[in-house]
Amino acid sequence: MRVAIVGAGILGLATGWALVRAGHEPVLFDRGPIPNPLASSVDRHRAIRVTYGAEHGYAVMALEAFAAWERLWADLGARHLVETGQLVLGPPDEPWIEASLASLDRLGLAHEPLDRPTLARRFPHIRIPAEHAAWFVPKAGALLADRICADLARWLRARGVELHEQAPVVELPAERPAVRLADGRTVEADAVLLAGGAWTTRLVPALGLRLQPSRQTVVYVRPPPGLEAAWRDGPVLTHKDSRTGLLFYALPAVAGVAAKLGDHQFTLGGDPDAERTPRAAEVEAILGLARHTLAEADGYAVLEPRTCFYTVTEDERFLTERFGRALVVSACSGHGFKFGALLGERTAAVLTGGLAFEAYRSWLEGRAGA
Repeated sequence: MRVAIVGAGILGLATGWALVRAGHEPVLFDRGPIPNPLASSVDRHRAIRVTYGAEHGYAVMALEAFAAWERLWADLGARHLVETGQLVLGPPDEPWIEASLASLDRLGLAHEPLDRPTLARRFPHIRIPAEHAAWFVPKAGALLADRICADLARWLRARGVELHEQAPVVELPAERPAVRLADGRTVEADAVLLAGGAWTTRLVPALGLRLQPSRQTVVYVRPPPGLEAAWRDGPVLTHKDSRTGLLFYALPAVAGVAAKLGDHQFTLGGDPDAERTPRAAEVEAILGLARHTLAEADGYAVLEPRTCFYTVTEDERFLTERFGRALVVSACSGHGFKFGALLGERTAAVLTGGLAFEAYRSWLEGRAGA
């Protein structure tokens, strides 16, 4: 089958990889270069974790995703995952933490409560409020996102896959599987995937009430001198307190990438073609959250703030719909990258008839394993 893929972020690239492995012919189109630095996927590193609160279906998917990444590493000849574990922080009765630990138990995955002396000894860069607690979850790590996307693009090109850069798609004809480009060309296919990220609703305005582009900022930092080793050897951090609205995360300094701090506050607005300059207030808000979690928080030097765009649904579940002859998929709300290789495999299967659409939708929404 010839499959036209609109959008060459992690979903588009990984679906192309899975299609090639299954003997099909993907053709990819992106409005920018491939990889596109404006894509939500293209960042230095992204967390992979199995803690999902009450959303046990996504925890099941995350565990499956680890195996899918191994299949991808075998093809790429490089392993772009640093296994760090995860440090989960928050009040002992935080519902998200209680549900996450119960989910880990159902999956048979280890988690370790840490008392204060152990936390201070193993993770000296952490300083949380006295009423909060800590758990270490070994099954987690950092995916080197930009390297993954770059290697996927190279792998596809080496196998003769057409990657059309600077080729914006302006229409998905409803009557047949095809894409119409801004230069007037129409490219025919046997199936079409729209994996357009924050640009999806420009091609399918009817989804505008369900998919919202959201401008997000992260901050790369240099820790205080005495804590640099802790960040190099440290885990992914998630600090959550739903009573106060705290949701802070951080990724360690691994594989030559600086430590990264972020939050989970959606702006629910912005133009993905513009508004890419981080604002001082956004940076300060993230540094302010860090003061609840990090020792010597005021001693961190900002190396680089960066802004990307997520695509957000109200319930933060992934979305898929049929639109005419196209399959529309949005692995959205900021937690999609960790599933990249697995999403590629399952999306390729539904495009080529190996997986029923309704089963795929239930799985994509995190309901199948719940």
